[in-house]
Amino acid sequence: MWILLVILAVPIIEIALFVQVGPVLGVFGTLAEVLASAALGVILMRREPQRNAAELRATLEQEQSPASPLAHSALRLFGAILIVLPGFFTDFMGLLLLVPPVRHILLVQLLTRLRDRHAQGDVTIIEGEYHRDPERPAPPEDRVEGPHKRD
Repeated sequence: MWILLVILAVPIIEIALFVQVGPVLGVFGTLAEVLASAALGVILMRREPQRNAAELRATLEQEQSPASPLAHSALRLFGAILIVLPGFFTDFMGLLLLVPPVRHILLVQLLTRLRDRHAQGDVTIIEGEYHRDPERPAPPEDRVEGPHKRD
C-alpha cells in the first residue's frame, strides 16, 4: 500500500518543486539542472560496477561477509538512478543515498525491521512429507545424468 502512495506522491512533489524553483532558476537554469543531474547519475551508474568489484575483492581478501558492500552498492546504484530521473526531489533523495552515514542508517533500519518481522512469526511454514514412488520415475527433464550413489 505504501508503495502506491510513494508512486503517487513523488510526481506531485516534483511538480510542486518545479513550480516553486522554476521561476527562481528560469527555464534554462532548470533545464541545465535536470541535464546536469542526469549526466551525473549516468556517470555514477557506470562507475558503480568497478567500485563494487573493488570493495568485494577487499572484503573477501579479509575473509569477511560481502553482504555489507553489496547492500551499500545497491543503495548507491539506486541513488544514481534517482539522480538520473528528472526532478529536484529525486535528485535530493539520490544524493542522500550517496552519503555513507545515511546508507548505514537505512541499512540498520531495514535489518531491524526484517529481524523483528521474522521474530514475530509472520513467516508461514507448511510442513509436509515427501516420498518417492518407484512405480513413477522422474520425467527426463528432471533427471540428472552421470554417476551417483544411493544411500
